[in-house]
Order: sequence, then structure tokens, then C-alpha cells
Amino acid sequence: MVFECVKRVNELVKRMSLLEDSIAVETKYIKELYVKASKSMSESQHYFLNGVQASPVAKSYLLTKKGIEVVGEEAIPIPTFIDEVLNFANYPIKKIEVLMVLAKHLEAMPMNLS
Repeated sequence: MVFECVKRVNELVKRMSLLEDSIAVETKYIKELYVKASKSMSESQHYFLNGVQASPVAKSYLLTKKGIEVVGEEAIPIPTFIDEVLNFANYPIKKIEVLMVLAKHLEAMPMNLS
């Protein structure tokens, strides 16, 4: 009975590892799409990323040609921003929720990322 319990928990650990690997793959893909979207923007264009927080203090994040900008602060490189956002999502389900918010923003952007 104890052996079966250990075996079942080990199976959960394996599945969690696969999930974390999948999250890493999707994170890399979203970073690439955001970089592509940023590069396709003109200097005057921006896209407001509501619902995405990279810090405990509420800020307005804008996707621009320079990366992610916050009024009054330096631009943040897109990969750094996405890594910071995901660092606040401590659990796999929260990371997946953050990736979904980022993906929904990509979907709503009026540009061709194909």
C-alpha cells in the first residue's frame, strides 16, 4: 500500500515536470510573438497590456517598438518583462493563466503576426 502511494506520487512528479516543460516552450513562443509584434509597430504605435502585472504595484504596461514601457520608466526588454510576470505566478496553473492573458492580447492586436 505504501509502495503504491509512492509510485502514484512519483507519477504526479513526472507529469508536473512535463507540464513545466510545456510552460517553458509556450513562454518562449509567446516571447517570440511579442518581439515580432513590437518590431512591426511604428514609433508612434503602442498597445496597452491591461491585466498583466510584473510587480506588486499596479502599473500601466505598453507594448511599443522599444519593448514594454511604463510611463516615466525605461523600456523593459520583452523577454525580461515576460519572465518577471511569470516569476510572480508561483504555481503552474497561475503561469498558464498569465500566458493566456498574454495570448489574448496578441489575439486582439490589430497586426498580422502570421
